[in-house]
Amino acid sequence: MIAADLMQESPAIVTGVAAALCLTAAPIFHARRTILLVQLAAALCFAAHYFCLGIAVAGAVNILNGFQIGAALFAGRSAAMNRLGYALIGLMVLVGLWFWQGPISGLSVVATVLIALARMQPSQLSLRVLLLAGGCFWAGHDLAVGAWIALSADIGALLMGLVALSSLLVRVTVEWRPSTPAQAAAAA
Repeated sequence: MIAADLMQESPAIVTGVAAALCLTAAPIFHARRTILLVQLAAALCFAAHYFCLGIAVAGAVNILNGFQIGAALFAGRSAAMNRLGYALIGLMVLVGLWFWQGPISGLSVVATVLIALARMQPSQLSLRVLLLAGGCFWAGHDLAVGAWIALSADIGALLMGLVALSSLLVRVTVEWRPSTPAQAAAAA
């Protein structure tokens, strides 16, 4: 009986875990393009996860995220794609308002907008700071609704994002200098 239930829910579990892994891994990468491609994989996995759970609105919103990521990928090469990327952010806000369910919706709308704005940034610093800010709002949302797979992905992405941001801001250089015989004698 339990095995049958697990097999029936396995597509939702597999897609949820894949989405969580992609979301957690995205901040590790250095190149903006790679970060966005891994986020695209996460969005598509989350869309499949939500469709498997029968939550069509969340699935559709993640597909909208996928289109916005696609526009962000080409925004630097095309003014039309840049405008489309920002227009899709406006559409995300409208979708959030349309399906408004109180403060929980507010957290998800703010999180989505911050992350979508991050994707449009050509600067690594702006991209990473906005991703972290949006991730904090998603963590609050997922904690409030009890979405544990998503919350674990949020926490993982926040931790990896902090590490990546700190490596961007802080450079440590280890230098080895051989000592001269006089310095070695003075140290002894």
